[in-house]
Amino acid sequence: MNTRIGLTVMVTLVLAAISALACATPALAQTGAEYPRTMPNDTMPNYGGGSYGGPAGGGSISAPAPSGSGPSKTTVIPYGAPVTTTHRTTRHVKSVPEDISTVEPAQGHLKLVKNSYAYERPTSSSTRIEPVEAGKYVNVIGTSHYYAQVKLKNSEIAYVPLSAVALVSPADKLFMLTSDSAVLNAPNHLGKKIAEVHQGHNVHVVGIALNYMKIRMKNGAEGYIPIHSLE
Repeated sequence: MNTRIGLTVMVTLVLAAISALACATPALAQTGAEYPRTMPNDTMPNYGGGSYGGPAGGGSISAPAPSGSGPSKTTVIPYGAPVTTTHRTTRHVKSVPEDISTVEPAQGHLKLVKNSYAYERPTSSSTRIEPVEAGKYVNVIGTSHYYAQVKLKNSEIAYVPLSAVALVSPADKLFMLTSDSAVLNAPNHLGKKIAEVHQGHNVHVVGIALNYMKIRMKNGAEGYIPIHSLE
C-alpha cells in the first residue's frame, strides 16, 4: 500500500515538471523575439589584437561621434596605423658678407678718427689683417655701403669701417647743378634716395666725400649727390 502511494506521488511530480517546462518554452521564445541582443557580435571587442567589428589581427575601431554634434555617425579610427609627428624646425640664417662687387671706385687720402682693424673682406666677421690707429691716414681706393676699400703699405687690399674714417671734409660753397640728380643718404651708389635736385638750380655744398658732395637743401635736410652733377 505504501509502495503504491509513493509511486503515485512520484508520477504526479514528474507530470508537474513536464507541464511547467512546456509552459516556460513559449515564454522564452517570446522573450528572445521581443528583446534581441543589444550587443551583436560585430560590436564585441576583440582582445586578440583584431578590431571592433573585424577579424583578429587588423581592422579598425568604430567610435561613436560626440554627443550633440548632429545625427549619429560612426568615426573610423585606423587601428595600428603609424602616427605622423610634425617637428618644428628653426632656421638659422647665416649672415652673408657684403659682396666686393658692390665697391664703388674712389680715390682719397683720409684720416682715421678711431682705432679699428683692416679686414680681408668688407665684413667684421672676416679675417683681421692688421690694426689701424686713430690719427693715421689710409689710402682709400673705393667705398661700399659700410666699408672703405684701402691699399695698405704692403700694397695689400683691405677694408676699414667707414665709421673709422673721416669721410667728409667740411666745405661751404654754392654750385650750379649741371644735371638732375638724386640726393642720397650716404656718399655711395648704395645710398637710399631721399630727394631730388634739378639742373640749373644752385645747391649749397657743406662737405666733400670722395666722389660725392654733401649738400644742404632749403628745408634743412642734408644728403649726397655725385660730384659730376655740379659745375
